[in-house]
Amino acid sequence: MKILIRTPNWLGDLLMSTAFVDAVLRDFPEAQVDLIVKAGFETLPLPHRGKVHSFDRKVCSAGAFGACLRAEQHDRIYILPPSFSSAWMAFRAGVPGRFGLKGNGRSWLLNPAVGLPWQPRSRHLVEEYTQLLGPGALPGTMRLAITEAWLEAQSRTLPQALPERFVALAPGAIYGPAKEWPPEHFQELSRQLVAQGWPVVLLGTPDDREVAEQIRNELPEVHNWCGKTNLPQLVAVLYQAALLVSNDSGAMHVMSALQRPQVALFGSTSSTWTGPRNPHARLLSLNLECSPCFKRVCPLGHTNCQKELHPELVFQSCLEALGEETKK
Repeated sequence: MKILIRTPNWLGDLLMSTAFVDAVLRDFPEAQVDLIVKAGFETLPLPHRGKVHSFDRKVCSAGAFGACLRAEQHDRIYILPPSFSSAWMAFRAGVPGRFGLKGNGRSWLLNPAVGLPWQPRSRHLVEEYTQLLGPGALPGTMRLAITEAWLEAQSRTLPQALPERFVALAPGAIYGPAKEWPPEHFQELSRQLVAQGWPVVLLGTPDDREVAEQIRNELPEVHNWCGKTNLPQLVAVLYQAALLVSNDSGAMHVMSALQRPQVALFGSTSSTWTGPRNPHARLLSLNLECSPCFKRVCPLGHTNCQKELHPELVFQSCLEALGEETKK
């Protein structure tokens, strides 16, 4: 059997989908399992058993890309994004078994179109994906297929040497400011960690660099790496971190897939739906009456779900996580 999996376009969703890929690899041990990923994500060590096809919508339309895959003659495709275009891609690929969730006017393109037996966003996204394998199917484990050789190769390309032991902070969240813990809270947390002897490495995109500079202000033990790493290098840095503190973001899901200690901060989004699937994760949320709103910008204009999550509470969770890590 030849199986194709159309993975999601957001980094966090892609990493959560590795649990689905893991389940497919488990349930179809003899099958070839190929992936379609958004261009740029092919550099990640994603679990699979076959080919990784990179799709760039700036270069090729979804339909044309699907038509190019027709010669691969896959037996079935699992379509994880909820978009119409991803179902159209599968239809144009001529795959007879096209498994995807209903919605967005795409049911006629699917074979079968799968409905959720619960309200959307009321259970984890990993469980939503798993429904495509049929009732009673068991989720796999979020993971990246990292080897020592891969890790060493990435570490050799880092822009500078990392501290021997350190805590990583990821202050950004591409989705929007409603998901972001305030910079002044990150700064106070950094100050408290440094006072305990923990150097801090700030991670993120070039867009996070200015905020990271505010956080590290007058703290020489805090290092601003925002915009200095590509995606594989980010994975390598997080693998070596003693702990990650982050918003609900792509970095959070990378650490979850690495199964490494983390403190995840939730405000406008739901940990029930997109929380880390990681036994070493600590989730912090005030669970205000207005949360989760799932908005990019706070509709009430106050972002209290973030502002009132005080650094002292986060710091205590960090100390607990670091204490467990030190005991290993």
